[in-house]
Amino acid sequence: MDYQVSDKAKKQTTKCPYNFTCLNDSTWDTCSIDRDLQGAFVAIRTKSNKNACTYCFPFGSTYYCTCPSRREIYQRYNI
Repeated sequence: MDYQVSDKAKKQTTKCPYNFTCLNDSTWDTCSIDRDLQGAFVAIRTKSNKNACTYCFPFGSTYYCTCPSRREIYQRYNI
């Protein structure tokens, strides 16, 4: 399945190390989102591609994602 995000989200995603693979590759192993924190990031339930994504950071025992495109995918498709 191909996912769509707004042009605004794409323009804000300036540090994507994967060239937006999450938008058009159904086999891509994206991080599983636990919850949207109603801000600029989401809490991650299951982290994939450890240490490789510039948008992911640990805080305490939880990882957080600040990727505008990943957050919008979660908001639009609940995945």
